[in-house]
Amino acid sequence: MEAERFERIRERFSRIYERNPALKKLPLEVWETALADARLVPLAGVEENLFRLRRDFRGFPEGTVLGEEILVPGFPHIPRIFRLTSGVPRYFAGPFFAEEKIEGYNVRLFTVGGEILAVTRRGFVCPFATDRWPDFLPRLPEFFEEHPNLAVCCEVAGPGNPFVGEWPSYVKEDVRFFVFDLLRFPEGRFLPPEEKYALFEAYQFPAPEISGPFEPGDLSPLLELLRRYEAEGREGVVLKGASGSPYLKYVTPISNLEDLRVVFPYLGEVPPEYLTHRLVRYVLSRWELFGDFGPEEERALAGRVFRGLAEFLERISEGEPVSETFRVRFRTERAFRALLAHFRHAQVKVEVLSEERKRGYLEVTFRKIYPRATAFWRNKLEGFSVVD
Repeated sequence: MEAERFERIRERFSRIYERNPALKKLPLEVWETALADARLVPLAGVEENLFRLRRDFRGFPEGTVLGEEILVPGFPHIPRIFRLTSGVPRYFAGPFFAEEKIEGYNVRLFTVGGEILAVTRRGFVCPFATDRWPDFLPRLPEFFEEHPNLAVCCEVAGPGNPFVGEWPSYVKEDVRFFVFDLLRFPEGRFLPPEEKYALFEAYQFPAPEISGPFEPGDLSPLLELLRRYEAEGREGVVLKGASGSPYLKYVTPISNLEDLRVVFPYLGEVPPEYLTHRLVRYVLSRWELFGDFGPEEERALAGRVFRGLAEFLERISEGEPVSETFRVRFRTERAFRALLAHFRHAQVKVEVLSEERKRGYLEVTFRKIYPRATAFWRNKLEGFSVVD
């Protein structure tokens, strides 16, 4: 039966290969090895014959989506610098822009078979963003009619998102979409900043705050921008060369503390280096932007990271699982059911707490339960020993 299923999948991909010239950089036999290794898998949740790459493969990045008429590359990982005053001159020879780095989750929007899809970094269809984009990008169909070979790269952010527990403090309810890049496919090339900014304005796309251009030889204005972002609790910046490259990211000290606060209850679900990386980032960015580590900073570090942990430990010691509650709005019930199917596929345990029609939306409250984090804390609270 398994052999029959693989043969059907292979035949589906063969039809794509015959019709898509961008795939012929590699022989069909090479792509079939990716199918056999499950690096390349059918894309669930769509009617079109589409596939996604689960891992990088022969120059094609993880999250790439393939079809008979499209090849949308996965979104690349942006290098991080830890010190602006040495990192910027090392990588930038000319002017660059600073775009606010938004705390949310990344999707690429594109059109295929007459439908606009939103896919995540890993190449999954995002039922939530696919459902909600009309609320925030009403001119998107017009944009794709005129620019069919561009993918719109967005950050979905706000307390009403179904995936992440952090968001910008100025998004008070629901979510917002922030368009930050336009990706030309199949080449996988980003439009240069000023070209994409003109398109953002022409189609009324909401975007992150954009500052610059800056010069590598005078970083005082950029440092002041980051100090303001720190005071306002913003995540940081993505620096983008005026010519279109390079891209670099840098985050504020406070965003690292917020990461630590949010993740601490979920230890067991994240690798240990998650904590050490953020502590290193905090120390270096705090020193660069402010120069000191007085008692006030020590209190802020402890107060922010450990806030609420006593109550959390009480709940776990009383037998509650580690969980996270989300309140999300959908335009259609179909999108909500598709999101639940996505969670099942990803083996995420979800309990639906309420569903209510309100103000034209289906408003849903659900909680995600984290078994590994529950076991991590419960074993320690119940007195089990470990060898370390």
